[in-house]
Amino acid sequence: MSGYLYQMLYFFVTLIAIVNPISSAAAFATLTDADSPQEQVRIARRAAIVAAVTLIAFAFAGEALLEALGVEIGAFKIAGGLLLLKVGFDMVFAERTHRQVADDAKTDAPPAPDPSVFPLAIPLITGPGALTASVALLHPSEGRQSNALIFVIVALVVITITYFSMLGAEKLTKRFGQTGIDAVGRVVGIVVAAIAVQMIVNGVSSLTHLKL
Repeated sequence: MSGYLYQMLYFFVTLIAIVNPISSAAAFATLTDADSPQEQVRIARRAAIVAAVTLIAFAFAGEALLEALGVEIGAFKIAGGLLLLKVGFDMVFAERTHRQVADDAKTDAPPAPDPSVFPLAIPLITGPGALTASVALLHPSEGRQSNALIFVIVALVVITITYFSMLGAEKLTKRFGQTGIDAVGRVVGIVVAAIAVQMIVNGVSSLTHLKL
């Protein structure tokens, strides 16, 4: 497998696991159940655009922001890995699903006419885990190179998949059911936890200048 193809596959698996389009679709169905089909399309489109812009912008600007704060990328990877590890644990043990977050946003917060930006785009699609991973992917460990164009393409593909998942949210939730969605979330949670551990290892390697 060529280096570019491997990198593209790694980026895709990482982002698709963290974004989790099926869970995002379940949350979308909860938040837009009272909206018309036309309004649902508009909300999904806006959420996807905002999520894509946020994910890509943070990936490119994140390191500069960290440098301004005096935080090394290695430290950020360790902190992000620990945070991502918690996200993975929550997904495995189903302590906090996208649907539960959507339910809370719908019942606890004041009624919002448009949930596309909050809570759909942020934090359901591009949450702390996705933002952390985007910076880590674009700025890998010392000795490894990253391709910004590949990252942008993969990020857009993942967000596009999420967009179509939201449009087909009703069919997906009926096909998988809540049990199926929870099962997918648990499996994906294991992948996210593994990615988090690798991120921590990469961060330690970067800080200690050891090749782990």
